[in-house]
Amino acid sequence: MSSDTKPDIFTYATFDLQALCHRASTLRHGVPCVCDPDQRPASGSFNWAVFIRFEDGTRWVFRAPHPRTFMPIEMGQKLLASEAATLRYLKSHSDIPVPEVYDYCASSDNEIGVPFIFMSVAPGRPLSKTWRPATSPQPSLETPAKAKVLSQLGGITWKLSQLRFDKIGSLFEADAAFEIKECLSRGHMLHQRYCLDIPRGPFASEVDFHDSLVSAFTEQAEILQLSHHCFVAPVPSREDYESSIKFQGAVDLWNDFVTVGRKTDSSDNRLDYIIAGDALRDILRKCPLPAVNSDTFPLCHPDLSVNNIYVDDEYNITCVIDWAFASSIPESMLLTVPGLPQYRDEIPPELHKSFIDGFLAAMPGSMEDRSTRRYRDALERSQISWNVSRLLNLDSIADYSLFARVWRAAHGPHEGIGPYFSQKRRSPHYIRLYKEVQQEDQPLAKIERDENDYFQNQELRKTIAKKLTLMSGWKAQYTADAPQRLRTDMFVASPSLWRWIQECMEGWKEMP
Repeated sequence: MSSDTKPDIFTYATFDLQALCHRASTLRHGVPCVCDPDQRPASGSFNWAVFIRFEDGTRWVFRAPHPRTFMPIEMGQKLLASEAATLRYLKSHSDIPVPEVYDYCASSDNEIGVPFIFMSVAPGRPLSKTWRPATSPQPSLETPAKAKVLSQLGGITWKLSQLRFDKIGSLFEADAAFEIKECLSRGHMLHQRYCLDIPRGPFASEVDFHDSLVSAFTEQAEILQLSHHCFVAPVPSREDYESSIKFQGAVDLWNDFVTVGRKTDSSDNRLDYIIAGDALRDILRKCPLPAVNSDTFPLCHPDLSVNNIYVDDEYNITCVIDWAFASSIPESMLLTVPGLPQYRDEIPPELHKSFIDGFLAAMPGSMEDRSTRRYRDALERSQISWNVSRLLNLDSIADYSLFARVWRAAHGPHEGIGPYFSQKRRSPHYIRLYKEVQQEDQPLAKIERDENDYFQNQELRKTIAKKLTLMSGWKAQYTADAPQRLRTDMFVASPSLWRWIQECMEGWKEMP
């Protein structure tokens, strides 16, 4: 290594390594420790971490926030302080297996030079080592082992349900006391929502909390990037296709379709999301989500994915890590079955039962039968809360499907989504709003140049995408005096559409 090359440990930040070791040693009453400068830090989306080894064999983790462009360091510092407070609260008020926090500082104004947490190493191994997506070519965990994990998660959820607060927000620590302050939930912070001018709590009621989340959802739709989110054209899912080749073909067709007119960040797509958000606000005010006790608010882990659950060789949960974005929430949201392997994934019905059984088994025997029945009912009806949460947080690739489930739960199967959107698209309010949002659309010439670059030497694919755009009635949605549209129902690009187009393309190739 040359003299002007930094050791690997400084990959993500420059800090005082000697001061780090001195502070760690002091916390253990002088036990010497070392931190290998040649180790490359482990890295996640929001934090990086290195390992410290003490002379007696004990290992600690030193973790600090990334200076990411998509999350200002000030937000990372706030999340670090809240996560440390949450872990300390859990250690002192429950037996939920979480890392122990030995020390933390949310400011870079310290002798080490970066915000940090000193914490214990999670015992066991991440569940992600063996629990893989159903479409993975590698073998995944057997169903009995998955059921065992879900049952334990049900028990942990019961324990979280007993950690109650009078407001909805995130935990912070000051003068050895814990306090609920502003809400740092994923729905309030991710996708650049941290910069929106919305109520951030603490919230005194479930209605106020949901109103704030809906405001974040609709304001993101109005002014922030929507990335891959196209309301009437959900991203294809691997599970809907018989082979990886068919799936990739569907993804290519989806990319073609949304490229024409730059649909995802277009005013048309933004207004669809705003209409959906306004409908959700109405539904949540009129149709309370299933809960047993809505007067106080339980603590919740924000992302029980397989990356954050550690297990031993018998699949006993040994640690639950990554409590950033944790907050107290409405009980209806806590009682939802976790999405595994990742936050947005749904698990099979048989694993729902394991989670519910584990939750009920963790309840003390002294609980009244009436309370047990009410919890079982709330747990069995909690899927609607799962749909609402994933949709409002934009943590899905199938937003329309989530919205349709919530809509049907609130309005029944006979009141159609298509007529509702058609009516709203023609209303003066949304036409007026459309014209305002339209001012932020890319110039037509720029869109056409991008299309030509994208479809270079792909005339057939370009023709299909443009014809599909025409048939969808894309540009006639928010025009009050539009001519009669070719479509009278609501266009939604479903998996069957992409499969049908692929079959047609294969047929064309086989023609002499």
